[in-house]
Amino acid sequence: MKAVVIFESRTGSTQRAAEMIGGELRQAGGEVSVRPVHGIGLTEIAEADLLAVGTWVDGLVLFGHRPGGTAKLMALPSLHHKPVAAFATYKWYPGNCINQLADLLAYKGAEVIHQRAFNKARLDVLVPEFVDHALVAAGASA
Repeated sequence: MKAVVIFESRTGSTQRAAEMIGGELRQAGGEVSVRPVHGIGLTEIAEADLLAVGTWVDGLVLFGHRPGGTAKLMALPSLHHKPVAAFATYKWYPGNCINQLADLLAYKGAEVIHQRAFNKARLDVLVPEFVDHALVAAGASA
């Protein structure tokens, strides 16, 4: 399975999550690339069997949550029917940010097969579970 993990990161937490997701996918036998949003090409997306796309949760502590870096995410090429696992990292509270991210990716043409917000302090526990669920949803073995 060819997988590409695409991320937008402000403080480094989402990049760390993306790299961990890439590592878990490699351990599962995948051929994996981990790329920032601005470093991804149409060919790489077109050849992927699975995409994981993530960003950070932006907003105030208890309200106004939204995906960070949406302008860059909207600049992604079409994700025409690609299976996508969406993820977002947060420190305090994610609100409904992950649903908004899934909606944005669906607007870009993705088939969102799994979504999860990660507390950045618990990546080591949450990322392996996320990858297992994404692989099952994509029809690959976990």
